[in-house]
Amino acid sequence: MREGLRALLRTIPKIEIVGQVDQGSAALEMVTRERPALVFLNSSLPFEEAWMALKQIKAEWPQTQCIVVADNIQQQGMAQAAGADGVLLKGYAAETLFVTIDEALMRVDRPDEQ
Repeated sequence: MREGLRALLRTIPKIEIVGQVDQGSAALEMVTRERPALVFLNSSLPFEEAWMALKQIKAEWPQTQCIVVADNIQQQGMAQAAGADGVLLKGYAAETLFVTIDEALMRVDRPDEQ
């Protein structure tokens, strides 16, 4: 799934992939270092790491847009409660990914409209 997402993201001219990590703590380190406009988190990170990382990213860098890829409806709700700016259920269509990214990037370009 990760490689498929990376391949899709590479087709979007506005997107530059700055890294990829397997743990929530490493995600926080990368966000601290790179300050990306957009972060993708996988709900399958171990031990609730996705939710902890998401909450911390949104607390420290609220302008950073966070999109969570969730396994199911329950995780979708958890992601929304933790502050996700967008949630994609696994099995999403490429068009859904592009629309979700466009919406997130518009919020970055126009933060006063959030």
